[in-house]
Amino acid sequence: MSGKQLSLFEEQPEDSNEFFDCKRSWSVAKHRIMLKYIHAFCYSLGGNFNTINYVDGFAGTGKYGSGIGIEDFVKNSNFWQQHKHEFSDIDGSPLIALKYAKLFGEEKRVNFRCFFVENDPSSNEKLSENCEFIDINKGLDYKVYAPQPFDEAFPEIMNNLGNHPTLFFLDAFGVKGFTFDQICSIGNYVKRHKGDLFLLFHNRSVARHAGHYTTNSTNKSSQKASTTFTNNLTALLGDNSDIDWKPKWLELRDQPQAFEKWALEYFKNRMRNEGGFKDVTSFEVKETYTDNRPQYSIVVGSNYPEKAFCEFLNDFIWEENRLLFYQENTTKQIKNFLDREWNNENTIRIKKMRNEVVNVLQDVKPSWLSCKDAITKSILQISELGFLKRTQYYQEILTPLYEAGKIEIRKPGARKLFTLNSEIRLVE
Repeated sequence: MSGKQLSLFEEQPEDSNEFFDCKRSWSVAKHRIMLKYIHAFCYSLGGNFNTINYVDGFAGTGKYGSGIGIEDFVKNSNFWQQHKHEFSDIDGSPLIALKYAKLFGEEKRVNFRCFFVENDPSSNEKLSENCEFIDINKGLDYKVYAPQPFDEAFPEIMNNLGNHPTLFFLDAFGVKGFTFDQICSIGNYVKRHKGDLFLLFHNRSVARHAGHYTTNSTNKSSQKASTTFTNNLTALLGDNSDIDWKPKWLELRDQPQAFEKWALEYFKNRMRNEGGFKDVTSFEVKETYTDNRPQYSIVVGSNYPEKAFCEFLNDFIWEENRLLFYQENTTKQIKNFLDREWNNENTIRIKKMRNEVVNVLQDVKPSWLSCKDAITKSILQISELGFLKRTQYYQEILTPLYEAGKIEIRKPGARKLFTLNSEIRLVE
C-alpha cells in the first residue's frame, strides 16, 4: 500500500506548535464532520433565528501548512456542486466556520457569528491574520480574543453570546483546557437558547493522567507533578470525581483500555445528569478501520438528540466509518479486499441492529410506532452513532423483518413499502 501517511499519534507532543504543520487523518474526519454539521445545524435553525453563534475554544492558527480530505469531499458532494464555496484542504475549524459565515451572509440566510480563543501568542497572531484574509471587505461578524486560556476567556465569551443559539466546539489538547463546571454552564445555556456542544475527549491522555495517582516517588517535584495531573483529571470529570475514579483506576489499571472506556461513560453520564443536556453521545475518531484503540472520542451534548444525533450526525459518522476502509485504496487488489472487509462489517452490524429494532418494538408492544421513531429509538438505544445509515434500516432491517412475518405494517408507501410515517409493530 502506498500513499502519504499524515497521522501517527505519538509523533509530536500534545501541545506542540508543530501540530499545525500537517493535518492528520483524524483531524480530516473531525473537520469533515464539523463542515457537515455546521451546514445542517444552521440550515435547520436559520429559518427561525437571525443570528447563530459558533465558539471555537482552542482555535490554533486557523489553518495547516498542508492537508487533505476537504476539497475532494466538497467536489464530490451534490450540495456543494450547486453552491459557491472556498473550502480548502488546509482549513482548520476556524476557517471552515468563517467561510460558512461568509457563505451564509451571501445567501442572506443567517448571521453566523464566530468567537475564537487561542492561548499561544504566535498562533493567535497567525489566526487573526488568517481570519482577516477571509474577511477582506466582507464585514464578517467574528472575534479573536486576546491570547489567553479558554477557561480564562470563558466568562467574557458567555457574556458575548447574546442569548442566540450557539454551537460550541472545544478541541482541547489533552485533559487540561476546560472544566466540568464550564461544561455545565454551556449545557444550561443551550438548554435555554438552543445549541450543541462538541468536545474532544482524549481517551489515552485520561488514562495517563490517572496513572499518576499510583506513581511512587520521593522527589518533591515529581510528587507535585503527579498531584497536578490527578487534579486536572478530577476537574475534567467533575467535582469529587476522584472519589469514583481513583478506586476504579486501582481496579482496572491492569486491563487494557478498561479505565479509559469507564471514564468516558462516567463523564457522559455526569453530563446527562448534571450538565443540563437531554442526552449525550460519543463516537471514536479513528486513524484506520483496524484502529482498535483510538486516541480520541468526540463527545456531543444536545437537548434535541433525536435531530442532532439521529438525523444529522448518524449518517455523517457512518460515511466517515466507510471512508476508513478506502483511504488507502490504490490498487484493484486492495479495493477488493477492503470491499470484503466493509461488507463483512456491515453484515455484523445489520444482524445486531435487527435485534435492537425488535427490542424497541417489544418495549412499545402492542402500540404502533412510526418507522421514523423506531429508527430514532434504535439509534439512541444502541448509543453508537454511525452504526448503520438511516436508509439501511428500511432496506436491511425492516424489509427482512416484514418478509419473515415478524412485523406488520400500516400506512405503507405508494411506491416503497416503508416511508417515514409508515407504522409498524411486532406480530402478536
